[in-house]
Amino acid sequence: MKKILVPTDFSPNADKALNYAVEIARRSESELTIVHAVEAYNLEEATKVAEDKMALLKKSISDAERLQVTTKIYNDSSVNSIITAIQDIKPDLVVMGTLGSSGVKELVYGSRTGNVISQSPVPVLAVPLLSDWNAPKNILMAVNDFTVNKKLTDPVFTLAALYNASVQVAVFTDTVDDYVEDYDEHARKIALFGSQLKVLYPNTEIHAVHLAGKHFRDSLQSWITDNQIDMLVMHTHRRNLIGSIFNSSMTKKMSYHTNIPLLAIPIND
Repeated sequence: MKKILVPTDFSPNADKALNYAVEIARRSESELTIVHAVEAYNLEEATKVAEDKMALLKKSISDAERLQVTTKIYNDSSVNSIITAIQDIKPDLVVMGTLGSSGVKELVYGSRTGNVISQSPVPVLAVPLLSDWNAPKNILMAVNDFTVNKKLTDPVFTLAALYNASVQVAVFTDTVDDYVEDYDEHARKIALFGSQLKVLYPNTEIHAVHLAGKHFRDSLQSWITDNQIDMLVMHTHRRNLIGSIFNSSMTKKMSYHTNIPLLAIPIND
């Protein structure tokens, strides 16, 4: 991991994500790029205000953490600016704030993060407003495709290696809609998938988990709470695949409701 992109609107929500990104950048020795979108009617004045705020952010982080920090300001909508910044900077990771389970779900900044998750060609880490920085020790990666693809797993295990975290790989079986045969098939496949990952990432503690219930989100949240999970990982497909529970829409919804950071990794066609 060499480059981390952090959008900001200077809100507490964005500050939370920036603090999280700084912690990751410090451990991984990554370059940090902070971007801001100016959407105001008085463009010149708003840009000057933003430039002053960005300069203060850059100085405070550079002085305190000795990180390489750059800033960029775009004159466009927030989502368009972030997607353009991703194309310009080509980061390994985008870190954004989200409202999560704060009780103000799916509004303003949270919806921006959800829209970026839907469009981003690189992994996006959504950090909920009410979450505090904790070095991740237990990471849960939810899957419904058991094909080993290092482009999808490397970002997870890179973070795990930085913090010596364990990784749980989980599949969900819907006890209402899925057939009995699906349960047995999922159990077999997740065990095999976990074994394959152990070969690829021998220095990481890996556990295969089979979740079952009537509702995916409820089952997932119960497991997260009961097992002290620090980060959730979901793979997003920008096409709405029939039968896929991990399309971009589901991951967007999880970003609105999760109370722990959510790493959304795109499956790029």
